[in-house]
Amino acid sequence: MFNAEVNRALISAADLINTAGGLKSAKTTPDVLDSVEGLKAFLAQREPELEWPSSKATRKQLEKVRELREALHRVWQSAPITKPEELALINDLLEGVGTRLVPAEEGETAFRERPIPVSDQISDLITATVAAALAHLVTRDETSRLRICRGDDCEAAIVDLTRNRSKLFCDYGNCANRAHVRAYRARQAAKRNGRTNDAAGSPESSAPRLTKPSAAEKADQLNRPTSASAIAAKEFRDRMRAELMDKRQKKAKK
Repeated sequence: MFNAEVNRALISAADLINTAGGLKSAKTTPDVLDSVEGLKAFLAQREPELEWPSSKATRKQLEKVRELREALHRVWQSAPITKPEELALINDLLEGVGTRLVPAEEGETAFRERPIPVSDQISDLITATVAAALAHLVTRDETSRLRICRGDDCEAAIVDLTRNRSKLFCDYGNCANRAHVRAYRARQAAKRNGRTNDAAGSPESSAPRLTKPSAAEKADQLNRPTSASAIAAKEFRDRMRAELMDKRQKKAKK
């Protein structure tokens, strides 16, 4: 996205932040810079390109690099840089750092700026390289590319170097896949809830349920008269039946 040196510096700065213990893709990781040997290993991985010699790692420099790590973490958490107090975080890193013009790498413009560190101590070398890269972002209004992974249970720092600013997740695990699965399940749940709500609000859902009549109800329906003459005949039969029952009861008493 930017020139090769800036890209390398930004990626290495994010890597430095991520050496701290914490959650990476839902897994707890230890502090990598807990010893001089850890610092040497970190520097050795970047020494050929960034000229951060691992031979300069000492106990004192380890503490200074750890302090730098905390400062960079604050920058990442503050991004995008828009306020004076946020800009001060980068200006503090730039204090004493100079620049000089050097020939550009192949495929780039003729010349580019290279930072001049305060000293040849490893902490100052890292500070100068990273601070210059951050200044490059600030002057181009590109600090929104400094991000913390969007994955749940992940605190990894990332740099979005894509052209369309689409990088949201780290490369430590499967944060992106887990986020996509959660989003898919949420959409499916929303669809199911939508169907349930539609069914609950439909006219059919409010209509009374039809129940099967019992045998007694069927017999009552068959015996129920449906015309005036039938009603009169039924009333006569009921009256005669009642009189007959009354006579039987009187005889039984005698």
